[in-house]
Amino acid sequence: MNGKIIVGTDFRAEADRAIDRALQLGEEWGAEVILVHAVDPALGEPPTKAELDRRMRSVLPDPDAEVTFRYPMERADLALARIAEEEDAVLIVLGVARLNNLRDFLLGTAVDYVIRNASAPVLVVKNRPTRPYRQICSATDFYAPSRNALEKAADLFPEAAFELVHAFHVPFEGWQKAEYVQKEVEKAQQKALDEFVAELSPDTRERVSAHVVYGSAGSALRQDIEESEGDLLVLGTHGESALRHITLGSTANELLRSLPVDTLVVRGSD
Repeated sequence: MNGKIIVGTDFRAEADRAIDRALQLGEEWGAEVILVHAVDPALGEPPTKAELDRRMRSVLPDPDAEVTFRYPMERADLALARIAEEEDAVLIVLGVARLNNLRDFLLGTAVDYVIRNASAPVLVVKNRPTRPYRQICSATDFYAPSRNALEKAADLFPEAAFELVHAFHVPFEGWQKAEYVQKEVEKAQQKALDEFVAELSPDTRERVSAHVVYGSAGSALRQDIEESEGDLLVLGTHGESALRHITLGSTANELLRSLPVDTLVVRGSD
């Protein structure tokens, strides 16, 4: 696969799994891996390039691995989004975010910022990479971002199989308790899912097993990941503003935080 993979590190242990996964993908795809460490000018005199090079080599599983280093003098989230754009990256790989302060709680972490603003898909790595991604779970709400995310994941991982899940509720469930009502809603949702799958590209469609599940998206995906032994979750999301992130929240953001599996987030058009 042509293109470059951007991976960020702040030298914390949480970033090591992201680096390992980026290198594994780089080898699998024959892609250049660019390891980025943002140097914060507010912290005083920056380390020398030689010292930064030494630190970067120390976090690689193989210190002699062929990796390009970048040391931008700016905030990490801004740097990652900018470098991905400059390099026309096919993927950004990040470790699990931490909440540093009140600003992170209100406006989202650096990971949230990159997801909302970068042009490339963002892979958030939670687990130690032991094998290539081969069993992928994806959610759909029948809108374009979820279709775009599924197609992008199928392009990135051409050997993988996909479990496509649509979770549904019965409208006004408190007053609609008859069993036949749920059956009718489920039938309508299944029809919509079949139509959604029919509009996928032929190659993607052949690799998708799709089903509807009664309940919340989170519980449905968790169950599907456990039953299929999924090793990657794919989510499509709109590029949300920070204000919308505060006031309305985001299903994709909640799933990203709560499900214990690596997650690929593909941002749709605003």
